[in-house]
Amino acid sequence: MVAARILVSVGIFFHGCDSDVRCRDDHGVEVDWYILYKLPNTKKDGSSYLYMDENTNGWTVSNQKIGSSSGCLGRTLKPLLDFYVKQTEGFGYLLYNDQPPNPYVAPQSFGHSKGVVMLDRQTGVWLSHSTPKFPTYRSQNFWPESGNANAQAFMCITFPYAQFEAIGLQLKYIHAYSFDSHVPQVFHMELQCVAQRSCYPKKEPWFKEADLTSLGGRSFLSFAKYTRFKDGKV
Repeated sequence: MVAARILVSVGIFFHGCDSDVRCRDDHGVEVDWYILYKLPNTKKDGSSYLYMDENTNGWTVSNQKIGSSSGCLGRTLKPLLDFYVKQTEGFGYLLYNDQPPNPYVAPQSFGHSKGVVMLDRQTGVWLSHSTPKFPTYRSQNFWPESGNANAQAFMCITFPYAQFEAIGLQLKYIHAYSFDSHVPQVFHMELQCVAQRSCYPKKEPWFKEADLTSLGGRSFLSFAKYTRFKDGKV
């Protein structure tokens, strides 16, 4: 049984919401959270993965490939991929990665962190991961081949819109390197600030904890720290 309280290094369900911005499993079904573990490269193709959510009772072997539009990543990222084509009104996103896709290069002053934030004014997704150059810059082929060799991990959580103010603050403390974004001005200022790479902690404390509540009412504890946390530097 998976604990309801999960540490992110980083119930009551809401009804009547037609937002498409949700974590989704391999079948496209909305889930409150999932964890994906891409297996390291084998003699096959390095694109197989294990999957877990609140309904699976542990790890399952997916019959999808990591870069497939029919897998959980492709289905979860669909609002972002659609936005590239349709410029969907009321949708926002922020992509951050300390090893971003070309032509971007993240200065060393930014935090060692990788993730995807997508949202509208109802729900949103925070997808934390470990994959360099993910997702491929504004391409429908979102999976970078450079991600095949090593094992990779993903954690997706669906949150109500209001929680992204706190998530924006966590990203500020991480000093996440945003390489691509579209954050409408009506969205939380904290996300706009991170998207513009214009904010970071300027005084102690150099860390921040946040209690976050998913759309399904589950509690997640997020830890964030700035580069000056206990490093003894001026």
